[in-house]
Amino acid sequence: MTNRRTHPAKVFVRGFGTSEGLEWGLWLALTVFWIVELDLSPTRLILLGVVLEGAVLLSETPTGVVADVYSRRKSLIVAQVIMGVAFIWGFASTNFWVILPAQGLIGFGWTFRSGADTAWVTDELRGSQEMDHDDIERLLLKRHRWGMIVSLIVGPLTIAFGWWQSVQAVGIVLSVAYIGVALWMTVAMSEDHFTPGRERGQGAVETLRSGIQVVRTVPRLRVLVFVILLLYMGSEVFDRLGYVHFLESAGVRDLDGSGESLLALGILFFLAAVGGIIVNTGAQRHLDSGKGIPRLAVGLLITAAAFGALAAATSIVVVIGVGYLIQDAVREALWPVLEGWANRDAPSEVRATVHSLMGQTTSVGEISGGLLLAAVAEATSIPIAMGGGALFFALGAIVAKTAH
Repeated sequence: MTNRRTHPAKVFVRGFGTSEGLEWGLWLALTVFWIVELDLSPTRLILLGVVLEGAVLLSETPTGVVADVYSRRKSLIVAQVIMGVAFIWGFASTNFWVILPAQGLIGFGWTFRSGADTAWVTDELRGSQEMDHDDIERLLLKRHRWGMIVSLIVGPLTIAFGWWQSVQAVGIVLSVAYIGVALWMTVAMSEDHFTPGRERGQGAVETLRSGIQVVRTVPRLRVLVFVILLLYMGSEVFDRLGYVHFLESAGVRDLDGSGESLLALGILFFLAAVGGIIVNTGAQRHLDSGKGIPRLAVGLLITAAAFGALAAATSIVVVIGVGYLIQDAVREALWPVLEGWANRDAPSEVRATVHSLMGQTTSVGEISGGLLLAAVAEATSIPIAMGGGALFFALGAIVAKTAH
């Protein structure tokens, strides 16, 4: 490893954790932009998510194969740049039909990172015999915890700058910072323990076929597919419409300007990040106790279902906020847990492909569940649709319990 390279664990935690924290501020600004300034309907809010997840669905597996066949490091750098540019595009116009394709570009860029980051750091650290699978799973949680800590810094800055200027301005500033992280990663990342698939005589088609075969033949991975599907069938309604329910209950959505909404959501996001750190720490202790990932996933899914249902069942803004921020913190902590689950059972030569297949499952879940629950919200109400989302979380817990 040359002197200009940074230790892979530090790049993974600081680079990708910082990206997560910046994304936190970007999604906060985008949410206020869409709900308050553009006053988008539930259908249009869900459509933004459908376009993003549709791009993920189409691109996830091909880009995962690219990472396994050619280079995970290059795939990760490309992801950061594409997503940074796409976020700038998303803030550049107030025309819904102009910003809609930007969501697709965000999804496309994300697929270059999905799974490739975990596959990269696993190969680098296990190849140098520095860490085993248990250590990698702890590292996944540590990256997420770092991201939450960064978000605690980014959040207040986003609120202050957005109130002073505009949510569009703060979004563009954060997007430029996001690209800056990519530039740092081009210098800091190494790739010393990865053998590209093309050097093993394995092309893209063979890699994809092998990855699918692994998912089909490993029982725990089959269970994981259904857990992820149910989790994300319920997630989209909270991510797109839960904030609308909160702002309407708080009585700030209809106020002139976006400052009050930015502050209200910023406080909710900030508290969710604090909750995320607490839940993440608890998940770390669970793994240290040796009780296993599936059991941890069951507990987190049940908690998300309970507090999601609480947020849906009331019009009291404080209760909605508490229910929403806890289910959000739990879902945020769930992803590195499920990622560790997939990482443990996926062989190195198709690890990024298997992660991408799991990412593709999230897209199927968000598109199908999002459209279904958007229809429910239009026909009935947003709280009823959120209750449906909580039900999917509970079903995911039941499925996760079958894993051994």
